[in-house]
Amino acid sequence: MTKYEENIHDLQQKLMAFAALSGTGCIWKITKYLLPDQKLSRCCTYHLREFCSAVKKCDNNEGNERCMHHDSMVIHGQLQQELTPFVSVCHAGAAEIIIPLPVGTPEYSGAIMLGPFRPKDGKCKYRECEEQFQKLPKLNDEFVAQYIAILTGTFEEIINLAYLNNETLLPRRPYDQRVIDVLKFLRENFHQKLTATDAAKHVFLSTSRMLHLFRSECGINFADYLLKLRLRQARQFLLSTEWSIYKIATISGFADQSHFTALFRREFGIPPLRYRKKFSNITDGV
Repeated sequence: MTKYEENIHDLQQKLMAFAALSGTGCIWKITKYLLPDQKLSRCCTYHLREFCSAVKKCDNNEGNERCMHHDSMVIHGQLQQELTPFVSVCHAGAAEIIIPLPVGTPEYSGAIMLGPFRPKDGKCKYRECEEQFQKLPKLNDEFVAQYIAILTGTFEEIINLAYLNNETLLPRRPYDQRVIDVLKFLRENFHQKLTATDAAKHVFLSTSRMLHLFRSECGINFADYLLKLRLRQARQFLLSTEWSIYKIATISGFADQSHFTALFRREFGIPPLRYRKKFSNITDGV
């Protein structure tokens, strides 16, 4: 098992343990679009509690669409305004604690979502789900801060290891702080039109000096690393969404769809659409 696989396994074990301890769901969704990570078990990345499953079947399965809208639009919109933990109440009346990680970074890796809970004085918005709603653990206001502190302390380090360090892309671990800062800069801005000069200016180095230092510290060329970073993000979108190849290419930092397709095929052996059909397990639900 690689170090990366160990980190993902550790994350999954922590999510399952916290779900058991809290008596509700504890899931992790990735990127600012809050997508399921297909490398994790469904119980760690989808809302699968009895109440959630019942709500999704309401109104001829329109409840499922409303659940998806709540994650991808409502919670996403709140995170764009303020990157701090908060309690979100969904369209069905259930509460959930949302914790973006890493804390305080503009390009967060995703969010821990603890819930559903029955809010204090809250009411279920679906009459047919009232029984399941009453079975939810009650969320007392005085416990919210404690949950947030415990969850942040439990998950921040493993999220950093699994999603930010990108150890699998680096033949060597860098120690020079300037290179570490360049790597962080790339992770936060890979979707933009970046050049080596942009990265060099960020750490107050000449372009040639930054390139030499990057190669020496990381064991990989700057351009090769940036390409691999973009391709892996594109692969995640490919497996976790039904977006068009053009949209995935654009949002991952590629200006040209055909060029992206060629690079993806060179890296992973097959073109994007075939890769999606072969490996994606997208299903209804959030």
